[in-house]
Amino acid sequence: MELWKQLLSDDVGMMSAIVITVTTVIVLTCIAIFIKKANGDK
Repeated sequence: MELWKQLLSDDVGMMSAIVITVTTVIVLTCIAIFIKKANGDK
């Protein structure tokens, strides 16, 4: 938990946390679209 406090207290840490979050959301969205298309083709 202390690591998160140090990460989010810094501007660069905040930016990297945002980048990680956005990247995760994009990847999960792509996976969801891929699964929907794969299920629709069958």
